[in-house]
Amino acid sequence: MNKSTKKGIIICVLVIVFIALGFIFNPFYWLMQPTKKTEQPETSFQEKQYFQKLEKKYNAKIKRLYYNKTKKEEDTLYSDYASFPFEYSISIDIPKNVTIQNDSILNIAINIKDKILNKNKNLKKIRIYKNYETYLYDYNATNDTIILQK
Repeated sequence: MNKSTKKGIIICVLVIVFIALGFIFNPFYWLMQPTKKTEQPETSFQEKQYFQKLEKKYNAKIKRLYYNKTKKEEDTLYSDYASFPFEYSISIDIPKNVTIQNDSILNIAINIKDKILNKNKNLKKIRIYKNYETYLYDYNATNDTIILQK
């Protein structure tokens, strides 16, 4: 091998090493990685049954989400999530030609509170998303009442 070939190989190796080091030590590359998605608790048997009934009745797709953070913004879904204050959200995606009356939305919130969550004292809010509308119900555990938040 002559000197020019050796120089070419050394230059190629150095370029590859510099590119690799650039990826390793570039903070923006590591900061732009996607965050780990919070895993939700498994859907209970009561939830599955109730959601299937709603899906049949309204020809809808339903998704459920628990949201509970402590005052220090620590996620409690990985521990005993039902023993911390939490919000329960469902999304009801219905076709344009189907309507759900407001009293039916209230009945859905009451059924979630009573049958699915068994009047859990740590429940703070029930959020129901119906296509582009949001219904937010506050739950008062001492009076066992649900109030629509305006």
